[in-house]
Amino acid sequence: MIFNLFGNSNNPVVIMLAGSFCPAESMELVYKELEKDYYVIAPTYNGCHENSKDFTSRQGEAAEICTYIKERKIATVKMIYGQSMGCEIGLELAYQLIENGIVVENGFFDGAPCASLPKPMRRVMLSVFRNCLNAFRGKTLDETMNIRLVKIMSNKNPEALKPMIEPILIIAPYLTDKSVKNQVECCYTFDFPQFASSVEKNFHFFYGGSEKAYRLSYKGTRKSYPNADYIIKKGYGHCTYMTKNTEDYIKLLYEIMMPCSKA
Repeated sequence: MIFNLFGNSNNPVVIMLAGSFCPAESMELVYKELEKDYYVIAPTYNGCHENSKDFTSRQGEAAEICTYIKERKIATVKMIYGQSMGCEIGLELAYQLIENGIVVENGFFDGAPCASLPKPMRRVMLSVFRNCLNAFRGKTLDETMNIRLVKIMSNKNPEALKPMIEPILIIAPYLTDKSVKNQVECCYTFDFPQFASSVEKNFHFFYGGSEKAYRLSYKGTRKSYPNADYIIKKGYGHCTYMTKNTEDYIKLLYEIMMPCSKA
């Protein structure tokens, strides 16, 4: 795992967690703004960079990040931010940090695919992601915009996913089949760790109303975390509001972390 660090280490800490098969660079639109006022820690998961061991599991990746935070004696995390699979790792990380006496003030989870699918469905999703990654390999960024899954995820607006897909093309040669399998298991075996209501009320789940993660996961997530805040943006695909409305998106993050802030 690589820990990418941005901003002044004396500022409040924000941990940013990318989606499936994505390095930290896929979140650059966000962290290049947050680093002005926050110390951003953005891990690139195991399996998602050159000369890396395979991606482990939701619990394993979170544990490695938790250890990193503990070793640096960080007592408070201002926000855990997650995209897609990073939401599930983020919730697991929040649970582990709190268990270790570290304060987690806020969570922001964009496109959280929180679900536990039966094994046959997980096999289907593994096949889908294998085919998608195979289609990515050797392609230019513009060529990937025509891939069917990209069009579906983006609600027929693939250009909105370009900032996330471009880094995937760089790391695609390093993604082993074991890492792909383990990330599918991470996504679709979610066990909904439980939190005190005082913690849960500071969690914010953000969905595009047209994304599959919303249709798949919203009801179960709301049932498991009834005290959390839910923000639904109609007409948007998976993690596309961030790229199409970046200024408003960053403003929302600032408002959560710093009410009445300048952003």
